[in-house]
Amino acid sequence: MLLEVIGIVGFALYAKTKYQKHQNKTSIKSRQKRIVPFLGGSHSQLLEEFSDENNAENQVEKLNNRYLNIALVSFGFTVVGKFVYFPLTLLSLPGIIYIAIPPFLSAYNTLIKEKKASIDLVFVVGQILLLVKGFYLFACVPALFFAVNRKLLFKITNHSKNNLVGVFKQQPQSVWIVHNELELEVSFDTLKPNDIVVVHAGGVIPIDGYITEGMASVDQQILTGEFQPVEKGVGEQVFALTVVLSGKIYIQVEKTGQETTAAQIAKILNNTINSKTNIQFWAKDMSDKTALPTLLLSGLTFLATGTLTITTVILVSHFKYRAVITTAVGVLNYLNLASHKGILIKDGRTFELLKKIDTIVFDKTGTLTEEQPQVKQIHSNGECSENEILRYAATAESKQAHPIAKAILHKAREQQLNLPTIDESSYKVGYGITVTVNDKLIRVGSIRFLELEGISICSGTTQIQKLCYSQGHPVVFVAIDDIVVGAIELHARLRPEVKKVISELRQQSQIKFIYIISGDHEAPTKKLAEELGIDNYYAETLPENKADLIEQFQNEGKSVCYIGDGINDSIALKKADVSISLRGASTVATDAAQIILMDQSLNHLSYLLDLAQGFETNMKTTWALVVIPSFIAMGGAVFLHFGLISGFLGQQMGLGAGLMSAMKPMIQNKPTKKQRLK
Repeated sequence: MLLEVIGIVGFALYAKTKYQKHQNKTSIKSRQKRIVPFLGGSHSQLLEEFSDENNAENQVEKLNNRYLNIALVSFGFTVVGKFVYFPLTLLSLPGIIYIAIPPFLSAYNTLIKEKKASIDLVFVVGQILLLVKGFYLFACVPALFFAVNRKLLFKITNHSKNNLVGVFKQQPQSVWIVHNELELEVSFDTLKPNDIVVVHAGGVIPIDGYITEGMASVDQQILTGEFQPVEKGVGEQVFALTVVLSGKIYIQVEKTGQETTAAQIAKILNNTINSKTNIQFWAKDMSDKTALPTLLLSGLTFLATGTLTITTVILVSHFKYRAVITTAVGVLNYLNLASHKGILIKDGRTFELLKKIDTIVFDKTGTLTEEQPQVKQIHSNGECSENEILRYAATAESKQAHPIAKAILHKAREQQLNLPTIDESSYKVGYGITVTVNDKLIRVGSIRFLELEGISICSGTTQIQKLCYSQGHPVVFVAIDDIVVGAIELHARLRPEVKKVISELRQQSQIKFIYIISGDHEAPTKKLAEELGIDNYYAETLPENKADLIEQFQNEGKSVCYIGDGINDSIALKKADVSISLRGASTVATDAAQIILMDQSLNHLSYLLDLAQGFETNMKTTWALVVIPSFIAMGGAVFLHFGLISGFLGQQMGLGAGLMSAMKPMIQNKPTKKQRLK
């Protein structure tokens, strides 16, 4: 017996020494390679860093699979050895010891460095006693639970991975600059302040800077959330990650890399990335809290009875990994239930946070409204009919892909208008669009564009512009030859499900407050709030101020769920207690959000809250079904002298009951054959 103990402990200490040497080498290598996103390092190095992190995750998954396979093989050896040929049982010993190395190291570090007992210490002491007593089969079962536990927890926590690789993928790896009056392609990493960068139509602006030459229509939706392209000319500022829809501009570099506005947003996001990762899975927390009492009880029992078997029963009866496994299965089932409704939840702990939510905050543009606006009104000066104005505008915009162009083309299709084919040689893109149709020169764009084209603007046209802009509605003007014939007014289009969703949220007893936050103008935001019956709204809000508002709500004691879809929402998404984004939103928003609505609608928000309520009830039931038999087994060992078999059977009954409870929601909500075929 003494030799077995010495062998087990000696092997574990040897393994600990080798493991720590490996960890030290890895740590040094990691410190040398580690690059903090947006705070330094080249573009290519950053992408390589993210790739290294993915490789590290793959290594962890392989290690977890190895533990599980070893546990299964060891269990097989003990079963065959028990009933067929006993010497085969000894072949399970290396596997049992190998699997015990990680909890042994964890228990050692917690005991020595933190001066406290952990559940891993209970596991290790119990395994040693089982091996010393020769109970190899009983030792294999906890080892198998440990391996399953690691794999399940990795599967859950892997959902909550956060990184900003999407932002880097959007940045071009090479750019065009002007050097000695020539346009040269250079690496993104070589850019420096005062360089002149050239960006053509369809290109992504790689830096923050000022336009020195040219003019363009720029889509800034990723930063501001507004669907209306912004006209930019000489002397005006442009920002990284925004897109040139039309035109060609020369930009003097002001900020590059980590200094750009987009990068600063991501920097704040990165600094808040760990704000929620310290929430521990509650089953493991409870296991650790009961570790010391269990060890003390087993020690006192041994002193009182002098029987090692009863001491062993107490240690191995602890619910430890069984509770974590069953609750992990429950979490995965609820994640799957959500996925059946098109809801992707990255982290199972989000269910607990959802139950506490009493405040819902919606971003307006792209969340409550659709990305593509709608043609609301066509203004005519009498020279052309409304359909003629729409036809000319749709013809000019037929090759554009921005939201306003799509809205005009959609309206033309609704009106069943036939659009003529445009000769490429007559197609000119600048601030606006110029085409020749049936020997008529058609110009479509803003008043500023028409003025630059030398077209006189009458007072009626100016009034239309002032009226639309005061209400926050974009407007596109149409001129034939040198006369402005009309204008097309566009409005944000409310998502069709929004009114029903707001009504459902009001019926949720836990929801006390609903807010709208928007970077858009006051008038359209107020109008939308009135239409939805929402009293509280904030308009013309900058990205960093959105996060400040969330923090203000939290300081008032509110638990906030923020729903947004743009990079301008990313800081607020990370600041909120629970964050939701929609599929198709900006990459940074979906990276930052804990929940993604995969069907690109808000239809299932109320279902999500109901699911969170059911989750808590199910977890408590599952926990009780696993824990109570463990306490009965411990009490039975102390007062009724239960043996290992009695304790083992009680534990397995608790495990079975816990698994049944964890599986119950999935079984009850199992889709029918007809639903699966849809």
